[in-house]
Amino acid sequence: MPDFGDIPAIEAQGLSVKFPVRGGVLGKVKDYFTAVDGVSFTLEQGKILSVVGESGCGKSTLVKSLVGLVPLASGSVKVFGREAHGGKLAPDAQGKAARVCDMMQMVFQDPYSSLNPRQTVEEILTAPLMARKVPFEEAKARAYELMDRVSIPHSALAKFPHEFSGGQRQRLCIARSLMVKPKILLCDEVTSALDVSVQAQILHLLNDLRIDLGLSILFISHDMQVVRALSDDVLVMYFGHVVERGAANEVLVNPQHEYTKKLLSCVPVIRR
Repeated sequence: MPDFGDIPAIEAQGLSVKFPVRGGVLGKVKDYFTAVDGVSFTLEQGKILSVVGESGCGKSTLVKSLVGLVPLASGSVKVFGREAHGGKLAPDAQGKAARVCDMMQMVFQDPYSSLNPRQTVEEILTAPLMARKVPFEEAKARAYELMDRVSIPHSALAKFPHEFSGGQRQRLCIARSLMVKPKILLCDEVTSALDVSVQAQILHLLNDLRIDLGLSILFISHDMQVVRALSDDVLVMYFGHVVERGAANEVLVNPQHEYTKKLLSCVPVIRR
């Protein structure tokens, strides 16, 4: 992995995302709904930044805007110091251009819908490298390597997604995201569709990958217990705005904003 010095993995400034509200017989745009409003944050190299908030606060829209799945209305994103725009990165010091997806990959919430049911595991994992003109044997060797990392047997290459459990599917999704050797993972509620015991396994896997591969992770969640166990830093969102940010052990132990306090008050406590 190249040495980026102390440059943050992601620097986002004033990100805003707006969706058109249509009406009338012709479906003309009547207004705009602001899902993300002026959000700024920094993801440091090798760290895990969690974005928390209740459903509908703009967490998923924010992370999708970073990879170009949702267009930005305003704001700027830098990935390891390089401007990102329209899914592309500005040329580096050697004049080499790149795509955002070469640096950042996303792991989606639902492992059941994010894998093509008509493709085998081999086709799913090798597709990202085949699209980049990598020879099939090299792509297959990379798939073997990552299946070992996520604890899926090599014999699974010939199987289809419906033959796996939810936890196994999410492991395959993580393996697919790592095929192009990204430096940043964007994890959108990756444990919310899984059983509690399986959630713990996926969280341990993500943390191990972060350490072993030097990944930086932007982790989207509404589960404060998961965030407390995994995060270095926390960003709290409310109706598209950031209301609190800081180190996880500060924000989650001594919250300053009333909304953060209410979120934490909803965490179940076992009393004897």
